[in-house]
Amino acid sequence: MIIQSNTLGNPSLKDGMNHNKHPNAIVHRFDAPFQFNVPYQGKPEIIPELFVAYETWGDPSHPAILICHALTGNTHATDLEYPDDWRRSWWPAMAGPGRAIDTDKYYVICINMLGGCGGSSGPATINRETGKPYGLTFPIVEVEDMVRAQKILLDALGVKKLYAVIGGSMGGFQALVWAIEYPDFVERVIPVASSAYSNQFMIMTNRVQIDAVQTDLNYKDGHYHQGPPPSTGLRIARMLGHTTFISPITMEKKFTKYHQSQREPFADDKFHRRFFHEAENYLHAVTESFISDFDANSMVYLLQTWNHFDLAIRHGSLAKAMERVKAKMMVVSATGDNLFPPYLSEDLVKAMQVNGLPVKYLCLEEEYGHDFFLKPEIIQKKLTDPIRGFLEET
Repeated sequence: MIIQSNTLGNPSLKDGMNHNKHPNAIVHRFDAPFQFNVPYQGKPEIIPELFVAYETWGDPSHPAILICHALTGNTHATDLEYPDDWRRSWWPAMAGPGRAIDTDKYYVICINMLGGCGGSSGPATINRETGKPYGLTFPIVEVEDMVRAQKILLDALGVKKLYAVIGGSMGGFQALVWAIEYPDFVERVIPVASSAYSNQFMIMTNRVQIDAVQTDLNYKDGHYHQGPPPSTGLRIARMLGHTTFISPITMEKKFTKYHQSQREPFADDKFHRRFFHEAENYLHAVTESFISDFDANSMVYLLQTWNHFDLAIRHGSLAKAMERVKAKMMVVSATGDNLFPPYLSEDLVKAMQVNGLPVKYLCLEEEYGHDFFLKPEIIQKKLTDPIRGFLEET
């Protein structure tokens, strides 16, 4: 049984834990058990119902393109009311009327990933069997689980085939899993600033972010929903994440080294609340809204999902993983991306080539850093034409 709601968000989410859901998102409730890949103590992990949040743009009769969002994204990839206002959606330069992902030509879908807090089932969802948020009793989420939940939704929407799947960063993980798990369903795949496995740098920085959240005194082993949330730990985690999203060169260009006198921040005995440098102020400001918009347990879960993603380990080798792919692939990286450096994309390209599979590789000479794929000016100058061309080729 499917129950649809576009007014209440995920109706089984505790008040205040659904902030990352965009008001435009629609939520499907699937009143049937959903089993996760990873068992617990030898037993399958199952939730009794599944919520999947999504948005769509364009005509459902047109070829369907799925956009997969990154770690802390949501369903609102573009906003047709304000297509040129990048503050209202997270990928307006890429998706919309006349964009590379043209909503006048394609039926475009963006789905909130399983385990998040943007309307789909996650740790903040109320377990109807206990009446309380799942917290850390929510099953471990793998990217394959996310994609399977997305497939359930697409089936309900009547989508018979995906013309393309595109995603940046962790969204690229999902795009690759789509190509492997549903080879006859997907025609094109575009992983951007992504990879087929997590490297050691990602694992280490993600681990620090997890520890920052879980060592906050308000975290309470994930059972914080009746009291104040672990905002300090979540802020520190996000601050660390932001230092990996832009390159050192961009940081030098973005921030001045002007600072107050070295004594001034100590003047009120609250040094931890005062900042010497512009870069410090930036980190504090850019995380201000995040700590109220995102669930701490979702952050922990999704970072663990990221850390455990490795298609080579799952399939025996990266070449074997790619054996199942039937879709055309376009891989995009950038020289200044320190979080997903180009060698990770090159490994993926080689695995496709070993299997004689069609793959295009675009490595941008771009120093901005990992978030290059979100910057409107970079999209317009360097990404729009190649991606549009790839989508339009026969």
